[in-house]
Amino acid sequence: MDKFEFKVNGETFFADQQAVDAAVLLQAAFAGKAIGQDPNKTGYELRVPDSKVIFVSGQVVELDKYNVFRAAPKEGAPFA
Repeated sequence: MDKFEFKVNGETFFADQQAVDAAVLLQAAFAGKAIGQDPNKTGYELRVPDSKVIFVSGQVVELDKYNVFRAAPKEGAPFA
């Protein structure tokens, strides 16, 4: 089975499918300690670096198009 690589905040993860809900990517990032808070309790978004593209839970991410992200809470300063 193929795995699809993606990075969140510099950490590398793998998904089983090429098209994945952003919530799945955020959960993998939380489990892998790339983000500090549970994305189900704290709203997070995935930002594509050097782009205006943003994904939130419920949106499908095509990992063949976008696979490097910065994750930050939706509220407050996005990057400290």
